[in-house]
Amino acid sequence: MPQFYFHIRDEDGLTRDAEGQDLPDLEAARREAVNTAREILSEKLLHGGSLNHRIIEIADATGDMVGQINSRDVLFKDGNFRSYADDVTQSAPTNSPRK
Repeated sequence: MPQFYFHIRDEDGLTRDAEGQDLPDLEAARREAVNTAREILSEKLLHGGSLNHRIIEIADATGDMVGQINSRDVLFKDGNFRSYADDVTQSAPTNSPRK
């Protein structure tokens, strides 16, 4: 199974992933990068920090960059906030007006 590394580039520079993950293909690596970006953004929302200017660079076992995920692309699509099929908040109760 191919190994992929997820390096994080932000305003502080580049943080390299030294461990990597075994994943079936590049598409699985892209999904993992999107999930990682969502986790980082949620931590920044909870604890403070910049939401912009973060890129996850996907590298293969040889160190070549084979893809990247930008935090902007995780938040927005066509100028609107993105939604995801696995968004757990979609099943959360909603506040209905009381009668």
